[in-house]
Amino acid sequence: MPQKDRHKDRIIPIEFDFFDEIEHLPVNDRCSIVLITCGNATIKINGHFQNISSPCVLCISKYDSFSLISKDNLSAKSFHFDPWYIKACLNFDNLEDDIEIDEQHVYNRHMLYMFTKHHDNFQGIFHLTPQQYIHINELMLMIGAETHSQSDGFWTCRIRRMLLQVINCIYDIYVDQRKLRFFEQSESTNPATVCADYIQANYTKEIMLNDLCELVNVNRTSLNRQFRQQFNCTCMEYLINYRLKIAQELLSNTNMKISEIAESCGFKYDSYFIRQFSEKLGISPAAYRKNPLGYTSFDGRPIKKMS
Repeated sequence: MPQKDRHKDRIIPIEFDFFDEIEHLPVNDRCSIVLITCGNATIKINGHFQNISSPCVLCISKYDSFSLISKDNLSAKSFHFDPWYIKACLNFDNLEDDIEIDEQHVYNRHMLYMFTKHHDNFQGIFHLTPQQYIHINELMLMIGAETHSQSDGFWTCRIRRMLLQVINCIYDIYVDQRKLRFFEQSESTNPATVCADYIQANYTKEIMLNDLCELVNVNRTSLNRQFRQQFNCTCMEYLINYRLKIAQELLSNTNMKISEIAESCGFKYDSYFIRQFSEKLGISPAAYRKNPLGYTSFDGRPIKKMS
């Protein structure tokens, strides 16, 4: 059941289960992160039979149908949350693209697609490398401990920060999986759209203009022309802008060092990242981090201070 805040007179719509047997999923009006820490199971999700084994993570929501068919030595940790716990403006009624929300919250809505947009080839199941498992498990343990201890009046802020780190980690895996489908796109797909999708899936890696040209079999001039028509910038400008947009989100929602953010966004050098961020957003990363809620979302133009 939802957590009663011991420090304030309010109910927080989150639940944590250290020993989830995953028999009662999904949880009503919640998104759920379920970390399979031991064993294996056969499940039926949205009519599809799936075999899962540790280490893996499930991202499901109230929209899913779920049943546990069999299990063997299964152990899991789970965290359930209402979408508004990520951003106060988000709820299950406005998670679709055709519903307008403030642009600065669109990225957070995109991250929740892992929970809400399941289809034949994707049912919210992510297999983890040992390194990914260790990182997510550490965060889940801290979230669970803080949920139960409520150590001080800022406990919900700490949980939200750690939850966003978990979601960002899983989202990176989600985006990485999407790149595998790029080469299945039809020949009639707009080259600029294909390259933009490729950039969004691979922005952490080194991407050269020649790589994009080879991807869609178009020369530099034609590809840049199509990018200007569609996105009002060149291919490489789009890449830099997208990396800076992600960096803005990480500065707002994580405790990562600026050097770590630079690396995770695909910048080889801290100095280059800081220079690009300062020039394009009109403020240094350090200055922005001091008041992230006081500025608009980056859209390729300098951000503005909100009154």
